[in-house]
Amino acid sequence: MKKTRAPHRTKSPRAVQELCRLAAGLAASGSRIEDAFWENRLAAKIHAQLRTSDDQNLEAALDQLYDTDPAGYSEFIYAIEAAIECSILTHEDRRYDVLMFAVPVLTWSRFSIPSGPVDEAMLANLRVQLQTHVLAPNVQFVLADCLFSPDQLPRGYHLTHELAGKLWAAAAAGERKLHMNPNRLPETGRFLSDTRYLLGGIAVPQGKAMFRWQQTDGAGETRSSNLPALMLSKDEIVPAWQTHGGEALRKLFLGCAFELLIPDGFFSAWRMADRLARPYSTHATVNFLQTTLNISPNRLRAVIAPFYDQWLEEYRIGFTLKDRNEVLYGIVWALVGDEDESSDIVTQIETTLRECGIGHTMLLQNHFLLDYCEECGAPLFPNPEGEVVHAEFPEEGEVAPVHLH
Repeated sequence: MKKTRAPHRTKSPRAVQELCRLAAGLAASGSRIEDAFWENRLAAKIHAQLRTSDDQNLEAALDQLYDTDPAGYSEFIYAIEAAIECSILTHEDRRYDVLMFAVPVLTWSRFSIPSGPVDEAMLANLRVQLQTHVLAPNVQFVLADCLFSPDQLPRGYHLTHELAGKLWAAAAAGERKLHMNPNRLPETGRFLSDTRYLLGGIAVPQGKAMFRWQQTDGAGETRSSNLPALMLSKDEIVPAWQTHGGEALRKLFLGCAFELLIPDGFFSAWRMADRLARPYSTHATVNFLQTTLNISPNRLRAVIAPFYDQWLEEYRIGFTLKDRNEVLYGIVWALVGDEDESSDIVTQIETTLRECGIGHTMLLQNHFLLDYCEECGAPLFPNPEGEVVHAEFPEEGEVAPVHLH
């Protein structure tokens, strides 16, 4: 996966070296049984670090592995994620498999995108749709009564693990919701296009299915001794979930266009949302410019440029009128997952722009630094002259000043 952190000073070089050793052993393993050996020991060390409420040793080990052992780095980050989002929990002498899950929502609006408390009636409706269309029968699960913006998700590994623990305990106890204090959540920035998250916890008896796509037809039983069992894939589950789950959320997203994504484990859902948000925000931007300026997409031009820190971090796209150099708006197409300079990101961007109706594109070969406006902190975007500038919407456009993800 892509590294996005600056190096950290460490509290315990010995702990960092042990974490690196275990991750490297897992990456070099040649059998499933050896995998289990390394995974168990690495998981124990990660849990010990999470209990300290300090992420420095975990982050320092990631930094070291990124530089010296890419395979070990990938194994280690997935081991951290597993330790945070899932576990085995004992409640009233019963052992449960527990999972923190997320429901991402891609959305855009010329007005304010909602975040914060979700009322009881909507939570109850969402529970029905999740149980009907996504979760396996008889699953115990809980929802946090909050719609989270990216700014409001817990920061850091141990804080995410703390929230996961609360969700697990509530789910195992049969509770229906976890209350979040809205006064303790940070304010969220205003963007034309953004992502929102519903968070929850699942608890099932050990070894039982959590999601419908884990189950065969008839809750795990074959329909006939002579016929194979049917299993719905995630892709087959999506349409019904988007229809019925989206209807349950519609009142919350008044004045917004939105797309409901399939619920999944917290980190998997987060990565999925990060990937899909890039083309989604591109379509939202072109739609916004088209309707606000009353022009067709073929009158727009997109200027694409790579932006670097120590390595390629993202592409930025500046939108101009085809015959002008002023940047009207801009979006950031960040690299996610294992994408790097060898990934064909430009083709993905150009394909998305063509789908939006923009046939005029310009790719700059410069290696731009990650520049931001000193006054407002907004990213600067490339113009056709090879400069990075502040996006400025025309004065006659009667729109509120917002920045785009």
